[in-house]
Amino acid sequence: MVSARGLGFRLRSREILTSIDFALSRGSFLAVVGENGAGKTTLLDLLLGFRRRTAGELVVLDHDPGTDPWQSRSRIAYLSEKVDLPGDWEAREFLEFHRRFYPSYDRQEEAALMSRLGVRADAVLGTMSAGEIRRVQIAGALAARPELLIADEITALLDILGRRLFLTLVKERQKTGGLTTVLATNVPEGLDAYADHVLLISRGRQVAFSGLTGFIRNENTLADAVAGALTNHARALS
Repeated sequence: MVSARGLGFRLRSREILTSIDFALSRGSFLAVVGENGAGKTTLLDLLLGFRRRTAGELVVLDHDPGTDPWQSRSRIAYLSEKVDLPGDWEAREFLEFHRRFYPSYDRQEEAALMSRLGVRADAVLGTMSAGEIRRVQIAGALAARPELLIADEITALLDILGRRLFLTLVKERQKTGGLTTVLATNVPEGLDAYADHVLLISRGRQVAFSGLTGFIRNENTLADAVAGALTNHARALS
């Protein structure tokens, strides 16, 4: 589904990402973790074709995203806290706009998701909290029935129950439909029951990529393992 080999991105004279290597099969759930400024969002931008790699190889859904393969876009759903929506739109107007880009969009699924997520179609976006708006985005993304879901820090604006529900919805679709997920976050707490692979990035460099069990090893949780790995990496660089 997704593979990177020696992937890098340079902006002018600055190396933003260097030597990123990983591969995901269908139905995987990858947690991309690291500190603020580690390069997580840049990696997702490369996967989506928003930026073009300057080194290495990258394949997403059998295509190089840097060539702008529009035939692949309808197979990918994207969630980000950075997406701004018109405040005078109702949730249904956003969903009507969104579904035009996805031939496999399921309106019955959309209605079911809106109900489970506890948001109303007639709610005006400008009167909703950031977390409620993200719930509307989640409904639209999953109703598109994507093969690949790419999410950038989306859980940071959800409350505890909303975060758990989002991850549960993703896990359900991973099991029943083979959904592949790449989730970037600097808050790894609670991902242990959902992610099956971990990519740890620090200062633009790959620290580790492995299955969840192998990454955690003797630590109690994913968050503990991430903290320990980042501490050891910082010591090695100092």
